[in-house]
Amino acid sequence: MSNHSSKPIRGIASVAVALTCLMPAGCHPKGQQQSSPEVTRAADDRNVERMEKMRARALHAPGSTVEASDFAFEVTLLYNQGVAQRRKVSPTLAEDALQNLDAAVAAHPADAGDLLALKGELLVALGKNEDGVRVLQESNATQPNLRAFGVLGKSYKAQSKAAEVEALCKKTLPAMKSDESRYAVLDECIKDSGATSIEAGLRWATAKDVAFYKARRHELEARGAHAAKQRAKEAQQK
Repeated sequence: MSNHSSKPIRGIASVAVALTCLMPAGCHPKGQQQSSPEVTRAADDRNVERMEKMRARALHAPGSTVEASDFAFEVTLLYNQGVAQRRKVSPTLAEDALQNLDAAVAAHPADAGDLLALKGELLVALGKNEDGVRVLQESNATQPNLRAFGVLGKSYKAQSKAAEVEALCKKTLPAMKSDESRYAVLDECIKDSGATSIEAGLRWATAKDVAFYKARRHELEARGAHAAKQRAKEAQQK
């Protein structure tokens, strides 16, 4: 989520979505039981139907930021969730989504950062990692945003590029305006750095940033512990 645009671009409005559903299979919690073939087919049908609706809207409104981003977001999900592998999809589907994003970038350059992030994510989902990373770098250079940041950080971590992770973190954090997005960036930076301590993972950050992260993390952990106690108490009362 970048902080410069008020347009409701699909898939960028949520910090949680941006940082958990970025890489292939990234939206499937570990340990989740596999669905039956019937349930999977029904879910695939719904996903394809929703995507086709977004596709029709985008094709009828070339250059539209919202329609192009909605369409690209749905196509990316089809590939990340394996639907495109289980189902026959149009051979021009991905290219249609990419062309719509390019048209939207040309028509609305102020939204280029967000739109390029969606393009890079789609390319990664298609297995075109090199092209995807290049576009994501362009996106983050245009306007630092959580979606490009999330995929790039994971890519750099996978390649053990600690210096690139640190540079990415330094560039992205100042653009984050909300406490939620600031915490999300700091937390991912620690994870992607491979560090075993907060101080090591945030060695590039200011003392104020580190103090903010520690306080926020303590607050979230306390909330989680309280919620767990409440659930346990409610379970005992049943």
